[in-house]
Amino acid sequence: HPIFRIIVAVLMVAAMFAQVTPVSAQLYNPELDLPKPTGLEKSLTKLGRGLSNVMFGWAEIPVTFDKKYKEGKPLAYLLGVVPVLGGARAVMRTSTGVFEMATFPFTDKDVNYDAVLEPEYIF
Repeated sequence: HPIFRIIVAVLMVAAMFAQVTPVSAQLYNPELDLPKPTGLEKSLTKLGRGLSNVMFGWAEIPVTFDKKYKEGKPLAYLLGVVPVLGGARAVMRTSTGVFEMATFPFTDKDVNYDAVLEPEYIF
């Protein structure tokens, strides 16, 4: 029954194509799709960034060591200069965190919620 097999094969292919429907992907534009953060959300973000910087400011020392090590700096530089650079960055990050924690409720709603230090978070 070769005709029967051909008819079954044609019907199976037709059934597969009958299931296909055209689709289109949804466009995503974060400027339009995400709601703008409110003043409260911005101030709480600033508070969280400040807390993070106070708690993890010390981590600038090993992060600086790792960065300079990967740049291929010599051992004397890593043991002599990097602790000073990392320590200075740790003091900057920690003091920036204290500043952001102290000023988060008093800042201008339009301007002063941006990060003072880049990157915003150490990790």
